Amino acid sequence: MYKGIYISMTGMFMRENELSAVSHNLANINTTGYKRKQFASTLYPLLSGRPTERNAIYLDARAQTYFGTQFIDTSQGNLKQTGNPFELAVQGEGFFAVQRGQKIFYTREGSFTRDRDNFLITQSGLRVLDENNNPIVIDGTRIEIGNDGTIFVDGNQVAKIKLVKLNNIRHVGQSLYEGNEAGQADGQIFQGWIESSNVNPLNELVNMIQAIRNFEFAQRITTNFDQLAQRAVSEIARL
Repeated sequence: MYKGIYISMTGMFMRENELSAVSHNLANINTTGYKRKQFASTLYPLLSGRPTERNAIYLDARAQTYFGTQFIDTSQGNLKQTGNPFELAVQGEGFFAVQRGQKIFYTREGSFTRDRDNFLITQSGLRVLDENNNPIVIDGTRIEIGNDGTIFVDGNQVAKIKLVKLNNIRHVGQSLYEGNEAGQADGQIFQGWIESSNVNPLNELVNMIQAIRNFEFAQRITTNFDQLAQRAVSEIARL
C-alpha cells in the first residue's frame, strides 16, 4: 500500500517537472533563437533494493519509481528576413559563441549589433567570438558576412565567426546555453535573417493539458492509497 503511495507520488513529481518545461517553452515563444525544452520519462524497477538509474527521484527507493528528465530540442526554427546586416541566422547545426566575463556561452540568437567600441555584441551586451575565441571588431561601413561566417568590412576580411557543435547542451537563460564543444559545425550563416523560436504553441498547450490530467490522476491515486492505509490502521486497532 505504501509502495503504491510512493510510486504515485513520484509520478506527481515527474508531471510537475514536465509542466515546468512546458511553461518555460510557452514563455519563450517569441524569444529569438530559443530552443524548446523537451521532457521524457519512464518507469523502472529496482535492482537489489535500489533504483537502477542514478537520476531517480528518490535514490533510496524500495519500490518502482518514475524517472523523468528534460533535454534541449535543437530542431530548426523558422528563419525571418530582416535586412539588418548585423542580424544573423544559422541554417542547420551550430551555435554562436559569446563571452560573459571569462566564460564562454553559446546561442542561436543572432540579433547582433555594435557597441561604441565597434565590438560585435548580442542584445544583452555579450561579445561575439571568432574562431580563435577573440571578440570580433567591426569598424567600417560596408559589412558582408559569408555563409561560412567570414566577415568582410569595406572589402577587407577581418574575422570569421565561430560556429560550433555542442554536446550535453544545458539551458542557462532565454537563448543562452552551456555545453561541450564538439568541433566546427556544418551549418550555414545567413546575413540579414534571424531564427525564430522552435516552440509550437499548439503542441505545448496539448502537452500542458495532458500533464495536468496525469498529475490529477496520480494525485487521486495517492489519496485513495492514503485512505486505504488509514482504514487498514483503524481496522488493525480494533483487533
